[in-house]
Amino acid sequence: MQKEILKFLAVQGLFSASLGNEVTSFELQEKFRWPKATTSSALCRMCIEQLQSLLANAQKVEEPLSLASGLEPNDLGCYFIWFFSTLRNIPSVSLFRTLSDEDEKAVKKLQDIESTLYKNERNSGLSSNANKLHALRYLLILLLLQVLLQPGEFYDAASELIICCKKAFAAPDDLDSSGDVLDSDAMPELMDFLVDTLLSLLPQSSAPMRSAIEQVFRYFCGDVTDDELLHMLRIIKKDLKPAMHEEAGSEDDDDDDLLGIEEDEAETGETAESDEQSEDSEAVVGGEGADKVLPEDSDGGMDDDAMFGMDTYLAQIFKEKKNQAGGETAQSQLVLFKLRVLSLLEIYLHENRGKCKPQVLTVYSNLAQAFVNLRTTEGSEQLGQRIWGILQRKVLKEKKLPKDESLQLSTLESLLEKNLKLASKPFKRKKSASTLSKKKLSASLNRYKMIGLLAQNSTYWILKIIEARNFSDAELQGVFDLLRAMLVGYFDSKKSQIKSGFLKEIFRRYPRIGRQLFGFLLDKCGSAKSDFRRVEALDLVIEVLKSQVPMNSNESNQDASKKNLESHLQSLSDLIEKLVTRMPEKKFRKTEVHKFCDKIFQVISTVHLTNAFLRYLGPDAHSACESQLGPLFLKLKKLE
Repeated sequence: MQKEILKFLAVQGLFSASLGNEVTSFELQEKFRWPKATTSSALCRMCIEQLQSLLANAQKVEEPLSLASGLEPNDLGCYFIWFFSTLRNIPSVSLFRTLSDEDEKAVKKLQDIESTLYKNERNSGLSSNANKLHALRYLLILLLLQVLLQPGEFYDAASELIICCKKAFAAPDDLDSSGDVLDSDAMPELMDFLVDTLLSLLPQSSAPMRSAIEQVFRYFCGDVTDDELLHMLRIIKKDLKPAMHEEAGSEDDDDDDLLGIEEDEAETGETAESDEQSEDSEAVVGGEGADKVLPEDSDGGMDDDAMFGMDTYLAQIFKEKKNQAGGETAQSQLVLFKLRVLSLLEIYLHENRGKCKPQVLTVYSNLAQAFVNLRTTEGSEQLGQRIWGILQRKVLKEKKLPKDESLQLSTLESLLEKNLKLASKPFKRKKSASTLSKKKLSASLNRYKMIGLLAQNSTYWILKIIEARNFSDAELQGVFDLLRAMLVGYFDSKKSQIKSGFLKEIFRRYPRIGRQLFGFLLDKCGSAKSDFRRVEALDLVIEVLKSQVPMNSNESNQDASKKNLESHLQSLSDLIEKLVTRMPEKKFRKTEVHKFCDKIFQVISTVHLTNAFLRYLGPDAHSACESQLGPLFLKLKKLE
C-alpha cells in the first residue's frame, strides 16, 4: 500500500508527460497517466510534502536491513530512489519544474551517494553502522525532495551533507564486508562538520526533514565533540536584543558566572536592605568552568547584522526576514530555531543517559543559564517551558549522575553557592511595575517561582553528585560552610526567601549535612530575631534528630545515638530554655513549641540522657518549663 501511495504522489507531484497524458514504462511494467489539465504548482507542492511525510513515517517503523537473516529488506526509501531514477530516464517524462544547473547537480549527487550508502548498509549487516547509514540515506532522500520543493535554497546544504557522507564512509571499493567508517582520529573533525551541516538544515526544513535530521543526530550524538556541544548551547543563549545591563558596556562581569538574572520591570526595585541591592546585576548561579560554561556576554546582545557574521544557519533565518516585518518576526524565527536545537540537545541527553558523562553538567549549566536569563519576548514562554522540561526530565531527575575524576569539587561548590543564592533571591518590584498589566505581573511572578524551584532542584542534584563522590568531611568543609551561610541568611536576613521546606528536604536527603550543622542550627534557632523564624525552624531540628537519633533504634545503635546527642545537649537545653522563657503569644505557635518539646523529651529519655539534660537547665529554666509545659516537663522529671 505504501508503495502504491508513493508512486501516485511521485508521478503527480514530481513529473509531467511531455507527449500526451499517458506514458508506459517497460522497466516498471506499468502505465502512468496525468490529468489533461496541467497540474498546478500548489498541488505539486502538496504531493511532495505528502511524499516527504510518507518517507519520514516509513523510516520510523523500519528496522535496519535484515539481510543477515536472509529476508528481503522492505526499504521504501530505496524503492523511491529507484522509481525516481527510472521515471527520469524516460524521454517523454520530465520533472514538474526546470532545475538550475546547481540544483540538477545536487539531485544527481544525492542520488549517487544514497546508492553508495545503500550498498554499504547492505554490507554492514546488523552492525551499529547500519543505523547510521540508514538514517543518512533517508536524510539524503528527503533533502533531494526539499531541493525540488525549494529550488536554489538547498544546494550548499546538499553539497555539505554529501561531503559528510563521503568522509564518514569510504568508497565501496575501499570497504570490506563490514562497512568500516573513518578512523577515530578523524572522527572529531567529521562530527563538527556533520553537526554544523545538520544545524544549517534546521531553520527552513519541513517537519519530515527535521525528523530525519533528528534520526541522524540520534545515531551520531555519542561522538559529538565538546566544542560542538557548546556550539549548540550557544545558540540557545543567543539574543537579538541586548540585555539592559549589557548596554552599559560593563567590563567587570565574571565570565565564569553561570546564571545571571537579567531583571525585567516586574522583578527589580527597591528593598529594605540597601547593602544587598548591588546583587541585582550580578550572576546568581554559576561555577568556575562548570565543565565548560559559556560566558553570558560571549554572544548576547547581537543585532541582525552581527548575527550575519556569526553562523551561516542563523544568517539564513534572517535572510528573508531582515527587510520584512522587523525584529518581532526575526525573534519568532530565532525562537523556532532554538526549539529545534533543543530537540537535538534532548536527544543527546536521552541517548547518553546512564553513561555518567561529565558533559551532562555542561548542558545543565548552559540551559539553566538560558532559562534564568530568558527575556520577555515573543515566544519566550514556550521556549522557557521547553528548557524547563528538558532540565527536569533529562538532567535533574535522571538516576545516573555525571561522574568524572576531572570534575573538581571547587566547580561543584561554586555551582552550589550560586544556586543557594538564587533560591534565596526575593521577588522585587519597581515603582513602574504598578503600570504593568496584571497578566504581565502574574507571568513575572510565575517565572520567579519557577526559577526558585529550579534552584532548589539543582541544589538537591548537585549535593547528590557530591555525595556520590564519597568525599571526606574534611574535604567537604567548603560545602558545609556554604550551607552554614545559607542558614545565617535564613535566620538573620529579611530578604532571604529560603523556605524551611527546602532546608528540611536537604537534611532529609543528606543526613551527613544535618549532622555537621546540627550544633550551628541549634544556636541560630535559639538566637533567631523573630518568633516566626524560631518556631518555623523547630521542624528542622526534629528532621535532623530523626536521622541522628532514630526513635526505633535497637540497643547497639542507641550508644551511637547517645554519643551524637550528648555533644549537643548543652545547646539543646539552651534552646528549650529560650523557647519557654520567650513563649510566643500566638496560640498556634505555642502549640508548635509544645509539640517540639514533647518530641525532644521523648528522644532524650530514649537514649537515657534525662539526668544530664536536666542538669544543664538552670533554676529559672526549670521554673519556666514547669510553668509553660506543665505535665510534659513533670513527666520527664519523674524519669530522673
